[in-house]
Amino acid sequence: MDNDGHLEIVVTTGGDTGNHRNGGVLVYRYNSAWSFTMVSGWPQPKLDIVGAGAGASYPDGCWDGIWGSPALGDLDGDGDLEVVVEGFDRRLHAWHHNGIAVSGWPISRDNGDALLRGGWASPALGDIDGDGLPEAVFGTDSPPWGGNGSPAPDYSKATVWAVNGDSSNVSGWPVTTDNNIQSSPALGDIDGDGQLEVVVGSGGSVEGGDGKKVYAWNGDGSVVSGWPKSTGGDMPAPPALGDLDGDGDLEIVIGCGAEGDPFNPAPCTYLYAWHGNGSDVWSPLPTTSPDPNTGWPAPPNGLPYSPVLADYDGDGSVEILVLNRWSWGISTVGNNGTDQPDAALQTGANSLSSTPLVDDVDGDGKLEVVVGGATVGGAGAVYIWDVNGSTGDAQPWPMFHHDIARTGLHPAPPSPPRLEFPDTIRVFHQYGSGETETRSATVENSGDGGFDWSITHSITRLQVIPSSGTVADVASVQLIVTTTGFLTGWHTLGMLTATGIVSGTPVDNSPIGSTLYLYVGDVSQVYLPLVMRSY
Repeated sequence: MDNDGHLEIVVTTGGDTGNHRNGGVLVYRYNSAWSFTMVSGWPQPKLDIVGAGAGASYPDGCWDGIWGSPALGDLDGDGDLEVVVEGFDRRLHAWHHNGIAVSGWPISRDNGDALLRGGWASPALGDIDGDGLPEAVFGTDSPPWGGNGSPAPDYSKATVWAVNGDSSNVSGWPVTTDNNIQSSPALGDIDGDGQLEVVVGSGGSVEGGDGKKVYAWNGDGSVVSGWPKSTGGDMPAPPALGDLDGDGDLEIVIGCGAEGDPFNPAPCTYLYAWHGNGSDVWSPLPTTSPDPNTGWPAPPNGLPYSPVLADYDGDGSVEILVLNRWSWGISTVGNNGTDQPDAALQTGANSLSSTPLVDDVDGDGKLEVVVGGATVGGAGAVYIWDVNGSTGDAQPWPMFHHDIARTGLHPAPPSPPRLEFPDTIRVFHQYGSGETETRSATVENSGDGGFDWSITHSITRLQVIPSSGTVADVASVQLIVTTTGFLTGWHTLGMLTATGIVSGTPVDNSPIGSTLYLYVGDVSQVYLPLVMRSY
């Protein structure tokens, strides 16, 4: 968070308003095994707004808690990470790494914002408006409302907010949904337009609201064509985004429902998958889960946790790992929507209760599957299984909210390295002023990654310094031309060739030929004028 070379641990606590214990955001520094130190400036926000009285709407003497996970990102471009959450204290928060609130935050009615409630969801961070900085996207329980003096709000509806780092709303936001948002938004380019879209499920059982939908909006708050999608139940789970079928486009995967137990199956247990245009990848799939009493499969329950998308078994295809409520193991689904039960991912008799994680946690180059749950006695437990996948296998959405910063962002795939170099270079020399003239030029990489470059030529009067190197973004070169013996006027000196190579293979746009011209004569430099008005 603070660029000191060491990771900090950021966690929220106190999400149950009926628990009447202090909650908030905690930031720890790791010392050694089971030894941690609270970082100065934390916890936050240390507010007591709710927890007592009808609807837990009044202070209860405890700091209010936060249900969702924090998201970390550089909202203001200052080079360090900010911490972003929404809470039950009717506020949307952002702090610098030292616990100081970002200027203009929190978003709240007290600060003049049309926000009446916070919510359950975790925020997402990504540049949805193309301004070069990430915005924070929140799914809330707050109804659409015009602010003080406006008509009474409709509490059967809710809003999704997109907020700039300076606390202003992104143009076109907030947008309205037909029920509360407990689902955490996901960001990704689902329609291939080069811009991020926002995807989220709705439904919190608000009376009168229709929460059985999954929404998708463009960065300007307009609805993506083909959306929203109606479902068979409330959609509190976060969606996952990834290329399931290898066509280069993102698909959207999300589970339905949060209800059910081993003896009372839930009313909605479907796993949905759509293409970016809203068409089905497959028909809604009733999921199955392991049960020590009946074997596999068991009567399914709701899917309140985020799906995980990863080629965890190394077979070349992305699988979907999902967890039913009260499940004794992880359910696995093929990218074509078929059940692929993996008996290895079971506990035997202990329930699991978190989104799985797929990663190499022991540094052996192979993947592991990690999930939280309980022991037979009810104590908390973490389960880890070795699997056959390797770190190089596809993992488009390997954990809750995609990454350890919990951004909820599926980043654009890296573009290949691409060489840029001017195709014409003109050098101007004042006649009689010396024997050489120097001109700067740049070798640029307009893609991602880097490459080795070189500039070759057969011009006897030219030196290129340096004539080769490695570039990730921009490399500067000096062109030194010997000017003696030239008459006044324009002279064509010859061609330069710029080349970019990765592992012996030319990069995009390589090679580039560039013609070098020299002008000898009277050279005038004209500067932009400064116009001053006198009074």
